[in-house]
Amino acid sequence: MLTSQRNRRASPRHEQPEAEGPLPRTWTMFGPDHLPYRLLLLARMIDRQASRKLQADFNISLAEWRVLAFIGVSGPSTAATIGTHGRIDRAEISRAVAALESKGFATREPHPTNRRKLIIKPTQRGEALFEEVRHERQSFFQSMLATIPPADGEVVERSLKAMATWLQQTGEI
Repeated sequence: MLTSQRNRRASPRHEQPEAEGPLPRTWTMFGPDHLPYRLLLLARMIDRQASRKLQADFNISLAEWRVLAFIGVSGPSTAATIGTHGRIDRAEISRAVAALESKGFATREPHPTNRRKLIIKPTQRGEALFEEVRHERQSFFQSMLATIPPADGEVVERSLKAMATWLQQTGEI
C-alpha cells in the first residue's frame, strides 16, 4: 500500500507544476483554465503588499484603509452601506471604525432619522490621511499597471468587467 501511494505521488498527473519566476507554485497549480483562481491569488498578493505598506508607513490596517477610503470617496456613510457597497464584513468594519476613531481619523454620529444607526465620517486628520494614502496607492497601482502594454490593459479591464457582470447576473454574489 505504501508503494502504491508513492507511485501515485510520483506520477505526472499528481506532480505540482513549477511556477514561473518569483510567482508562488500555486499560481499554476490548477492549469491555464483557472484564471479566476489566479485573480484571487493576485488580489491576495496585492492585499499583503498593501497591508505591510499601510502598517509600516501610516500605522493603519488594511481594514481601516478600506473604511477610510470608502468614506473618503463616498462621503459619510453607515456601516451597512460601507459593508454592502465595499463588500466588507460588518465585524471588520466595526473593528476598523473603532480603531480609526481612537486614532482621531473618523467619528461616529447619530443618524438624523434612525436612532439605531450611526454615520461614520472622516475627521480633518482622516481626510488628510486619506489623501496621502490614496496618492501612495495610486502610485503603486500605476507602477504595477505600467508592466502591462496599454492595449493589453484595455483587454484586461474589459475581461474583468465581463466576469464581474456575469457573476452579478447569475446571482452568485
